[in-house]
Amino acid sequence: MKRFLKYGIALLILLSACKQHHHLSNTKATHNELKTFREDSLSAATIAPYKNKIDAQMNEVIAICDSTLTKDGYESTLANFVMQAMDSFVNENKPNYKGKAIAMVNRGGLRINLPKGEISVRTIYELMPFDNNIVILSISGKALKEALISFSENGKILSNNIEFYIDKKNPINIKIYGQDWNENENYIVVTTDYLANGGDSCFFFQNPIQSEGTDVKLRDAIIDYCRNLTKLNKRITPYKNGRITVSK
Repeated sequence: MKRFLKYGIALLILLSACKQHHHLSNTKATHNELKTFREDSLSAATIAPYKNKIDAQMNEVIAICDSTLTKDGYESTLANFVMQAMDSFVNENKPNYKGKAIAMVNRGGLRINLPKGEISVRTIYELMPFDNNIVILSISGKALKEALISFSENGKILSNNIEFYIDKKNPINIKIYGQDWNENENYIVVTTDYLANGGDSCFFFQNPIQSEGTDVKLRDAIIDYCRNLTKLNKRITPYKNGRITVSK
């Protein structure tokens, strides 16, 4: 399905371009004149079977969401959901990192709130329209602290499996999986290739100790996670666990 969607959409765009050519006869075009353009019936007929199949796949309902998930706040319910999907991917495909990996996403990469009700494949494409692959990094304790400082200062980068207290935009009392943060330790981070390459000012990911690609798009991991929830008769439920405390 993933490959079909990719090439099917490209075919739609290509065929849509195969219409009659119109030449500009004057510079006084109006909205009414634009309405006189007719769709090429051959192109429309050629596209229709592909469009109908793609629409059916994109409109497939893959999960039910109990209430709207948003990207607002230090503990974003939407980011928590996405990072749960990343945890699920790691647990199923990289079990050696289970209980060690720290999922991190950027707030700006989450393009819509997840609505209450039926969640379709199309919804996840709207949430995550970018073709960003999941990558697994090993970074130093110092680099991890820099990531948390960035989060504390501007709220761009969101993380899970870490507890800390933000005091005057400085993260303190950091615990990873319940253990005290150690500058001399190396930590496993699950993120996207966009952030790993320094996107959204994530300079702290650019020189990892080790980097492992997966060739799996984050969007596809989210779709798989939704389907797995449905198979288990579970729904998407917003949650916060109080792992981040902010000084007043």
